[in-house]
Amino acid sequence: MLLEFHGLLAALPDGVYVNPYKLLGMTAMFSLWALYAQWVDKDTIRVNTFRILWNLITLSLGAVTLATLLLVPDFLIGALIYGLANLVLGIVYVVHRNGLVPDEDKVCTPQHFQRLMKEGFRSKKGGPKKEVKERVRVTGAGKKVVQIPEDDVEREHYRLMQDLLFDALWRRAQTVEVAPSGQAARVAYQVDGLPVDRDPFERADADAVITYFKKIAGLNVEEKRKPQVGKLMVAVGENKMDLVVRTDGSTAGEKLHLRFISFEKSLKVKDLGFTSEQEAQLTDLMHNRGKGLVLLSAPAASGLTTLVYSFARSHDAFLMNIQMLEYRRDLDIENITQNLFVPADDKTFSGELQKMLRTDPDIILVPEVRDKQTAVMCCEAANHKQKVYAGLNAASTSDAIGKWMRVVGDNATVSKALAAVLNGRLIRKLCSECKQAYRPDAATLKKMNMPADKIFYRPPEPQVDKHGNPIICQNCQGSGYFGRVGVYEVLIVDDALRAVLRAARSITEIEAQIAKSGSAGLQTAALQKVYDGTTSIQEVLRATRTPERPAPPAPPAAVKAG
Repeated sequence: MLLEFHGLLAALPDGVYVNPYKLLGMTAMFSLWALYAQWVDKDTIRVNTFRILWNLITLSLGAVTLATLLLVPDFLIGALIYGLANLVLGIVYVVHRNGLVPDEDKVCTPQHFQRLMKEGFRSKKGGPKKEVKERVRVTGAGKKVVQIPEDDVEREHYRLMQDLLFDALWRRAQTVEVAPSGQAARVAYQVDGLPVDRDPFERADADAVITYFKKIAGLNVEEKRKPQVGKLMVAVGENKMDLVVRTDGSTAGEKLHLRFISFEKSLKVKDLGFTSEQEAQLTDLMHNRGKGLVLLSAPAASGLTTLVYSFARSHDAFLMNIQMLEYRRDLDIENITQNLFVPADDKTFSGELQKMLRTDPDIILVPEVRDKQTAVMCCEAANHKQKVYAGLNAASTSDAIGKWMRVVGDNATVSKALAAVLNGRLIRKLCSECKQAYRPDAATLKKMNMPADKIFYRPPEPQVDKHGNPIICQNCQGSGYFGRVGVYEVLIVDDALRAVLRAARSITEIEAQIAKSGSAGLQTAALQKVYDGTTSIQEVLRATRTPERPAPPAPPAAVKAG
C-alpha cells in the first residue's frame, strides 16, 4: 500500500502542488489579496461608494487570477498575472476613492506615506480609541440599541450621528434635512415651524452620516436614488420619541430627512388649541350628529395631518368602525384601521376607497383628497350614512369650500353632504422664561376694542452681559418662542349657507353668507391667544397672513348648479 502511494506521488507533475516554496509564495499572495479585499469592503462604507459592486469586482478578479495561478503550468507566469491584475485593480480603486475624499483622507499619496513613517501602522484594536460618547440613545430597526462601534471608521460615523441628533434635539428641531451641494452639504432644521440653518457638513461627512442612518434604520445602503423610509427610536434621559428616517436621490446626491415625533402621537381635538365655544361646537358635531362631511383644511405645512389624526383619536374606536385611507402613513393610531394606498397599474385611490366602503365603516378619514372621483365618493358616503373627514390644503374656510365645489363639480352634492368646514394655522407660543410684558399705545388698544390698561407680551429685547456677549435664553435658545399651538376657524354649515352653496355662482356669494352668519374668523381666534399671553401680535400677523391669490378662482357656477 505504501509503495503504491509513493508511486502516485511520483506520477504527479512537478508543480506547485508539491513544491513547498511555490505553495508558500501562493499563500503569501492570497493573504495579501484577502487583506486588500477586507480593506476595500470597509473603505467603501467610509467613502460612501458602491460597496456591493466593488466587493463583486474584487472577489471575481481574485477568483479568476487564483485559478490562473493554479492552472498555468509556469508558476512564475501565473504569479505575474495574479500580481499585475490585482495591482491594476487596486490602483483603479485608490484613484476612484481618492476622488471622493478631501486631501487629508487620501491614501497612497506622498503625504499619506509621510504620515505612516511618522505614526507607524498602529493596530486598530491595540491603538488608542477615539473618545466617543452616547449622548442620545438610539434604538435601531431590529429593536436593538445601537452600540458604540469598535471599528475606528464606524466610530467616526457614530460620532457624527450623535452630534447631529444631540444638536437637533437641544435646539428642539421637528425636522432635520441634510442636502448635498457641491463639496459641502446644507444642514437645515425646522424649529417651531421656521427654518434654521446650522453649520454645513463636509461632503464626505454628510455622505457618511446618511449611510450610517440608513444602516441602523434597516434601509438598503446601496440604493441611492429611490425614496426609502425607516423608523428609529431616540431618547435623552427619560424623554423618548420616534424618529422617521427618509432618504431620496437628487441631481446633487442623496438627501436625508429626519422627523422627530413625540407628543403629537397622542393629540386629540381638545389638545389642539380650540376656544371653549369651538370645542362645544365640535363635541356636538362629533358625538351628537350622525352622517355628514367635515372638511378639514389648512395651508401646506400648517398642521393639517395633525388635525386629521386628532379627529380620528377623538372618536371611540372600540364602539365604532373607524377606517382611514392614506397616501402616506405618518403615524400609527391604535385600534383604527389605517389603509395605505400603494400605487399600481390596476389600482386607483378611489377604487381602494370603494373597497373600504364595502366594509361598512362608521367613520371614514381621508387625510388628502387629490382627485374628483375620491371627492365625489366622500360626498356620497356622507350623504348615505357615514361621517367623513376629508383633508384639503386651503387658505380659509371659503377657499376650502370653493376648492371642494370645483373638484366635486356638483353644487347640490356638496351642499347636501357638507356638515362643517375647519381651517387652521399653527402659531408659536411665547417662551415662558423670557417673554416680556408691555403696554401698547392707547390708539392700538382702542382699535382692538381693548381696555387702556391691558398688558400684552412679546419676545425679549436683545441683551448683553458686561463683556458685550449676547445673553441667550437657555429655554428657547434665544428665539423668544417655545412650542406651537393651533388657531382655527370653525364653520358649521346651517340651512341658510346650504341654500347659498346650492345656487352659488361665485365665491363672493359664499364669503358674504359666511360673514353674515357671524362665524368667528381665524384672526379672532388667534387674537384670543394674544389677550391671554400665549403669543404676540407680531406672531399672529405672521402666521395668519393670507397668501395673495395669483388669479381669481374659477367660479363654482361653471359646474352644475344642482
